[in-house]
Amino acid sequence: MVFRPTRRDIDPITREPNDYALWDRHQWQASGECWLWCGRDDVGVTWIGPVRSSGLHAALYACRACLYELDQRVLEINMRQDAGTPPTSRESVRSRL
Repeated sequence: MVFRPTRRDIDPITREPNDYALWDRHQWQASGECWLWCGRDDVGVTWIGPVRSSGLHAALYACRACLYELDQRVLEINMRQDAGTPPTSRESVRSRL
């Protein structure tokens, strides 16, 4: 069984992610640097995997907001693939990288 997060993880009133949504599967560090979109420093982060760039490797960390955005993008592309919908041009470029 594959867990796929949904927009139900967003509080319908505040439009913010619920405190319990997605997060209980991760071990959070109280303070670190988010390597994804926001680039914030001194924010709670979790390790999401290794990253390789130009032949070098590093640990990739993300904050809750960026991890949520990443999860939603992954969900969207998987839903499109499940429906047999062709990928967007942006997704096609990413798959070749």
